[in-house]
Amino acid sequence: MATTKSSDTSTFRPFPAETPDTRATILRAAVSIIDSHGATALTVRSVATAAGCSTTGVYTWFGGKNKLVEAIFLDGFRRFGGTLDRVGRGANELDRVALLGAAYRRWALANPTHYVVMFGHAVPGYQPSAEARSVARATFDGLVDAVADSIRVGSIDGEPFEIANHLWAAIHGYVSLELAGMAFETTAAARKRTFDAGMRRLITGCLVPTD
Repeated sequence: MATTKSSDTSTFRPFPAETPDTRATILRAAVSIIDSHGATALTVRSVATAAGCSTTGVYTWFGGKNKLVEAIFLDGFRRFGGTLDRVGRGANELDRVALLGAAYRRWALANPTHYVVMFGHAVPGYQPSAEARSVARATFDGLVDAVADSIRVGSIDGEPFEIANHLWAAIHGYVSLELAGMAFETTAAARKRTFDAGMRRLITGCLVPTD
């Protein structure tokens, strides 16, 4: 969506306060700008132009650029967390760990702009608040819980946080390379096979040794 600038804000019509989806419209506009033009193009004015409102509308709903970025961060992690929470219900404990890794990758590839805001410090100057960090941490805690369940039933050996952190970091590495275009497989199917094989190797390294 175009982000042309204009000094005449009178041409922009603020959303009325009662419009239910005003906030979502502005949020979508901000994500679209980052996706199409990069984080440096994200300004209150460019978002207002893309959303069809005044800059006052953006300030009213978000309080400024950093709060708008925080809203993208929180929206991303809440939707990401919801996806992970629905994974592997009914699967055995060890399978659920693998399924969480696969769901992480699918969500990231489907939501690359949110992902770089969430994990890539895409917007210079933005630092997540304590609330935002807590919401982000909850998505990791789900993996810790899944690992702990596998340890409880004797599938995995080790300390839950340490193993989960190892898996989380490796998954992030695979996904970040893929999003950056630096995964060297030439097809999506090959990249998925490499990721799945990597997950199997990671999990195998955590299994309880057998005689």
